[in-house]
Amino acid sequence: MSEQPPEADDVIYEVSLEADAEIAGPFDTWLRDHIADMLVLPGFLSAEILSDEGTAPGRVSRVVQYRLRDQAALDEYLRVHAPRMQAQGLERFGNRYSTEERALAHREQFVRGAVSTENCLNCGEVLTGQHCSHCGQRAKVRVLSLWGLTRDVLGDLVDWDSRVWRTLRPLAFKPGLLTQDYLRGRRANYTPPFRMYLILSVAFFLLASLGNDPGAAFQVDSDESGPNLQLRVGGENSAEPAAATEAAPAPAAPAAPTLDPETRRLFDAVVRRAPEKDRARVRAELETELGKLTPQQIAPVRKVLNDPCSAENFKIEIGPLGERYGPRLREACSRIVADTPSFGRALYENIPKMMFLFLPLIGVVLYVLYLGSGRYFVEHLLFVVHYHAFFFLGGLVILLLGRLATAATDTGTGTAFSVAEGGTIAAFVVYVPYYLYRAMRRVYGQGRIVTLAKYAVLCVAYVLAMAFTAVGLLAYTALTM
Repeated sequence: MSEQPPEADDVIYEVSLEADAEIAGPFDTWLRDHIADMLVLPGFLSAEILSDEGTAPGRVSRVVQYRLRDQAALDEYLRVHAPRMQAQGLERFGNRYSTEERALAHREQFVRGAVSTENCLNCGEVLTGQHCSHCGQRAKVRVLSLWGLTRDVLGDLVDWDSRVWRTLRPLAFKPGLLTQDYLRGRRANYTPPFRMYLILSVAFFLLASLGNDPGAAFQVDSDESGPNLQLRVGGENSAEPAAATEAAPAPAAPAAPTLDPETRRLFDAVVRRAPEKDRARVRAELETELGKLTPQQIAPVRKVLNDPCSAENFKIEIGPLGERYGPRLREACSRIVADTPSFGRALYENIPKMMFLFLPLIGVVLYVLYLGSGRYFVEHLLFVVHYHAFFFLGGLVILLLGRLATAATDTGTGTAFSVAEGGTIAAFVVYVPYYLYRAMRRVYGQGRIVTLAKYAVLCVAYVLAMAFTAVGLLAYTALTM
């Protein structure tokens, strides 16, 4: 029979017995029956009889070692059952035998081939496998090679059998499986969800910022209604290709209109707000438009351009909060108008912070949608974290294809990457809604009709929560610049 390793809390209860040699036979028969009765008691696991050959002449010695579940089981035996069990021996043999007891707490057990007798070099704990059970350090420690040092720095990213890579496949192609497995307790094979989210989101924003100035994607225009912030998708890359611009013949510049000194000063201020490479175009367009305006039409434009963030031009209608935050918002507006690129960069840097507000909001929506399901809020939050980790994973693939298309020196290669990028975007647009629906079906296990109804509500909540957090992002960035 194979030996089972003891639990850490096991206790050895050792009883040493001596009896007259004349009663050795009846004594051994009684002892075996006595042990059988003991093993029926709560907490007793096993027993073993040992002989001591060094006993005095005319006496026999037996040592019985009982293994109990824990100290509490031994304490219960000594309190409740010991007097009765000891009385049975005294009744049978009287003073012709004697006993002595002691308890031994379990510390370690060594089975040949099952455990190591080596100690951890970090904490000294006995090693029972490839890693120390106390501190987690690897059993084998050696001087690292250059490749080993690289693997140690990059960690799981260069280990193709690591949890990171085992997590990406189900994250991309098996909607909801990671959440389902995590809630069922199957977690050892996967990267923890919040760590995976952080890895993918940081990689996404880092790759998105390479080669681009986030601040160049924003500009402030002023018209009769006041200042308004505009986003140019693609930032600096949104401009027409340089080759096409150079190939096109330059349009003839219209005759510059005659402007009074104040209007000219405001005109120059507007041109300076544009990116340096766009100033010539902005100047030409403004001169053309201003040349068509009458003095009466220029007057309101001049008023707005003179101070676009004044109380008259920049109206803040947020009820009682307007009196408290209005001056600060107008001051922020002035800073944005004076340095729009810095505002764009600060806004971009605050997007990850916005996500930490956005994710719990969607988690609350799911909690309300599935009231009565018996699930905790953190389970819904886990679902949201996995879904957005998938979103960042898809975004990373698209960004990477775009960067490769831009960096390719060969025209054919660049075109292939561009086509792959476009196809991936089209597939992603279709796959994202299906992914969310399929993940809801797998994790929450409800029927198609019910899931579709809750899916529709969730989509509306996504739009509203995104608008809410976007407004909060703009206000927070403006007030903290």
